[in-house]
Amino acid sequence: MNGKRCAAMILVSVTFLLAEGPKGTEPKLAAANYPAHAEINGIAVGASLLTADQARRAFVSDVNRCCLVVEVAFYPPKDAPLNLSLNDFVLRIKDADVAEKPSSAKVIAASLQKKAGSDRDVTVSPSYGIGYQSGRSYDPVTGTTQGSGVTQSTGVLVGVGRPVPNPASTDKDRAAMEAELGEKGLPEGAASAAVAGYIYFPVASNKKKSATRQLEYKLGDNKVVLSLP
Repeated sequence: MNGKRCAAMILVSVTFLLAEGPKGTEPKLAAANYPAHAEINGIAVGASLLTADQARRAFVSDVNRCCLVVEVAFYPPKDAPLNLSLNDFVLRIKDADVAEKPSSAKVIAASLQKKAGSDRDVTVSPSYGIGYQSGRSYDPVTGTTQGSGVTQSTGVLVGVGRPVPNPASTDKDRAAMEAELGEKGLPEGAASAAVAGYIYFPVASNKKKSATRQLEYKLGDNKVVLSLP
């Protein structure tokens, strides 16, 4: 780019509160409302593989750069709490021998930071910020009151005439991405009511993301296989 041209920076920033309490996503009314669903030992399971467009709408972090995202929901019996662990999931291309295991929010955020750091000539990038809000505050725009918790700022940084900092390439950016991915990820541990969240599966660049995949969940000696359209 021509270094003699004037540089203009535009920062559009939106701050939102990462609410305290259970992580994950809002489960649908029933497992049957997901494209893929099944039942095992009285436990209903629903799953959906996010498209690239859906992932862009669901996340500020550019998860499409490194992984596939599957939303999973569980509906356990009231008298039989379910213990959820990422170690019980794998994602494989249909009929393939090799399967991918999910990665934590920390690992995915580090991968995105590394990929961003290797980019060159970036002129448009997201802007991240992370902090902590104490006490309660009133938002005159939305008319709502927010409590204490972790806050994350996101926006778009546009540079004209010279490159701007690469997206998500700093440690601060990585922390913000990890916070977002962790907040929306499938909660691990005991679940006595319906629970849902995202699972992140790293996918190598030489593997076709459009291939038909199936999610496998192991429950004791049993296994559920969900074909993801």
